[in-house]
Amino acid sequence: MADAPGGERTEQATPKRREEARKHGQVVLSPEVSPVLVLVSALLVGTWGAPVAVERVRTVLRAWLAAVGTTAVHEDVPWPLMGQAALELGGVVAPLLVVVGAVGTAAVVAQVGFQVRPELALPKLERLGGGRKRLFSGQSVAGLVKAVVKIALVLAVAWHVLLALGQAAVAAPAMPPAEILAFVGAGLRKLLLMMAFPLAALGAADWAWQKRRFEQSLKMSRQEVKEEHKQSEGDPQIRGRFRRAHRELARRRMLADVKTADVVLTNPTHVAVALRYRPSESAAPRVLAKGADEMAQRIKDAARAAGVPIVERRALARALFQTVRIGAEIPNQLYKAVAEILAYIFALRGLPGEGGH
Repeated sequence: MADAPGGERTEQATPKRREEARKHGQVVLSPEVSPVLVLVSALLVGTWGAPVAVERVRTVLRAWLAAVGTTAVHEDVPWPLMGQAALELGGVVAPLLVVVGAVGTAAVVAQVGFQVRPELALPKLERLGGGRKRLFSGQSVAGLVKAVVKIALVLAVAWHVLLALGQAAVAAPAMPPAEILAFVGAGLRKLLLMMAFPLAALGAADWAWQKRRFEQSLKMSRQEVKEEHKQSEGDPQIRGRFRRAHRELARRRMLADVKTADVVLTNPTHVAVALRYRPSESAAPRVLAKGADEMAQRIKDAARAAGVPIVERRALARALFQTVRIGAEIPNQLYKAVAEILAYIFALRGLPGEGGH
């Protein structure tokens, strides 16, 4: 089926097209995946390290308050003590920040791969000029719908969890401070965990949609595939002309070598094989040229023009034509038959059995 006038995009993107798209920043990236993974990793790290972190914070605050309590009101603010407390509290929070940052980065790299392209961060006029179009594009509408769905899911889950926790919080005033803190921590952990499930489902759906949209944007028309193939492999017509020119050059070189041959064997009309023997060059006679039909006639014409003897040996000529490539020595099983012919020709010329002109 022929392509439409505009070139209907029905073909899958080629590796070259995908690489070009990647260079221009076109990748499959869902903004919904990273937040979910960050949330889950924060929950895991927080659940595992919460007791240690709380105890560490309690120790730091107790020591800081004890040191500050001995300071008079009129004295300067104890900046060294505050700096030390800040460093110690930062050491408590740092592992969480490192894990969350690493997970967020890994989530992006897993989707788009690792690439450093600073030029993509530079502002471009065409991007600024197309802001109004993007504002009312289908992608913007889809993004708005996703945001509304996300907010609705979060509010619904939060309302459900907080409603259940509210009933249990009635007894909180009677709890010791440590139990209140544990109750609040467990409630927060449950709230975040329940929020992670719908957000994960939304992230998976959004990634699948982004993947499908990306593949659709990269599709190519048959004409584009052909053009790319021409650019990468070369125009078939040009390559064909090169091959024809190369073959013609090889034929001319071969015909030029015929004048240095000692004999041309024929079958007599369809095949011609030019042979040359020089003991100083090779251990056995070599095939300088060979051809069939029209090329055989051209070899015979070149031999006549150079005064090279033409001998009719049908079986021998065909055997040499079929089994020996140009430039190669004849096989042992044909050496005796060729040697008899060369010896006869050398005898006629008065040469001592090695050929020559």
